Amino acid sequence: MRAILDTLIWLLLLPGDWVSDRLGVSKEENRDLVRMLINGFFWITIAIIGLAIWTSTLPIYE
Repeated sequence: MRAILDTLIWLLLLPGDWVSDRLGVSKEENRDLVRMLINGFFWITIAIIGLAIWTSTLPIYE
């Protein structure tokens, strides 16, 4: 069970970690803030796209 939770956390933090690594941001340079900003933008964008696709399939819009 712990391995599943660790994998889920890793997947949720992956976009922010990837961008922070590419920008070379270290802990002293507020890596956590950059990671939080990027993860927020990424997951909110995914949610908006998903909701747009889902609502376009509703009978009222057909």
